[in-house]
Amino acid sequence: MNLRSRKVVRTVQIVFGLFLVFLVVSGYFQLLPPPTFNEAGMSFLGSLMNTGYLLHVMNIVFLLAGLMFIFNMWSPLGALLLAPITLNIALFHIFLDSTGWWMALIEVVLNIYLLVIHWHRYKPIFQK
Repeated sequence: MNLRSRKVVRTVQIVFGLFLVFLVVSGYFQLLPPPTFNEAGMSFLGSLMNTGYLLHVMNIVFLLAGLMFIFNMWSPLGALLLAPITLNIALFHIFLDSTGWWMALIEVVLNIYLLVIHWHRYKPIFQK
């Protein structure tokens, strides 16, 4: 199977887009029980919540990127917007709390895959 084929890329975009939209919807409507983290994880998340805006911005980026992937519009931009958030989620699960690490791993792998697939579009950013 060719990992660069249009069908594989499109499938990954749709699955990742639906995953991101589901995370946003389930977060706002509390469809899933909230995860329980250790003290360090709860302290960090409490700080994010206390800012009053950061989690909302993260959810907006998730929703926009998810819709970009689902509708195949500006998919390279969506993957690029998600990169810093995905990195922070991975670092949270590596250093603070490993609860739910598998969801973070899914997000990291799918985001890296889309970044690699669209790398030719990012090359001009790194040229003089």
